[in-house]
Amino acid sequence: MERAIDGGFSRILACVAEGTTSDNAVRAACSIAERFGAELDLLHAVAPIVTAGVHLGGLTTEALSERRADGARSALRAHLAHRHAGLTLRGTPLAERLEVAVGTPARVVLEHVRRRANDLLVLGDSGRRKQLDLGGLARAMFARAPCPVWLQVEPPRRIERILVPVDLSESSKAVLARGIALAKRLGARVHALECFVNPELYYGAGMDVPAGPLPYTLDHLRNVEREAFANFVDDFPWNGVEHTAEFIEEDPARAILTVQDGFDLIVMGTHGRSALAAALLGSVTYQVLRVAHTPVLTVRADEHAFGA
Repeated sequence: MERAIDGGFSRILACVAEGTTSDNAVRAACSIAERFGAELDLLHAVAPIVTAGVHLGGLTTEALSERRADGARSALRAHLAHRHAGLTLRGTPLAERLEVAVGTPARVVLEHVRRRANDLLVLGDSGRRKQLDLGGLARAMFARAPCPVWLQVEPPRRIERILVPVDLSESSKAVLARGIALAKRLGARVHALECFVNPELYYGAGMDVPAGPLPYTLDHLRNVEREAFANFVDDFPWNGVEHTAEFIEEDPARAILTVQDGFDLIVMGTHGRSALAAALLGSVTYQVLRVAHTPVLTVRADEHAFGA
């Protein structure tokens, strides 16, 4: 179950990849941990060697996998010491915080999160993020991680402006509440954005279109939604956080990606769907995650999903 929404984090996990693709994520995780006084775990997963019938020097596949893990540990610690020289958290160099485990990456990470009760998972750009890559670690984590997931592609910067897309659903309200709590802790501003989508755009091949005149007009629907959004903004508990709100008619993913440069963080919700379902349903969050360069924090707003 997710901890109370106070906007903070107590134990952060950053996934460390080979090469440089996770360097920005590591720096961001260290910065967040320092800002919130949180513990920081660094983790790298080594896929096990499973080829049957292969014997090298009498070693078992388990022993070969552990040897591979030892090599990865040495290489990654050297990389962290060099790439992040002088970067410490409460006096401990980042290289000393690295743990390397053998196993399927998604399983290794999920087990670590549950065992250590991490309340934030930080990922970098895997290099395959813009592809569908249904089996990738990032896709699995956004669909299954029992805690918020932070995607950091570019070098981290101070969080002063937070964008929170909303759709007036209960889950969306929970995500906005998380964004506000985080903004309050960081002294940041929040911009709530609702994108009105013409419902007629959902009619496509194979869908039944009502015969005769539709029982509504587009102007009427737009006005009703705009009024509901205005009431939503007026009634929402902003807790003293400086905020603005905007109602536009646009495809949500396109709108978010268009304005992302005006913000330091995007906070969005997921609903515990599988990676495959999210791809097929065209989730706005997944569309944004695939190409955004501004950091994205995803929050599973469905309370039951956190305990999955």
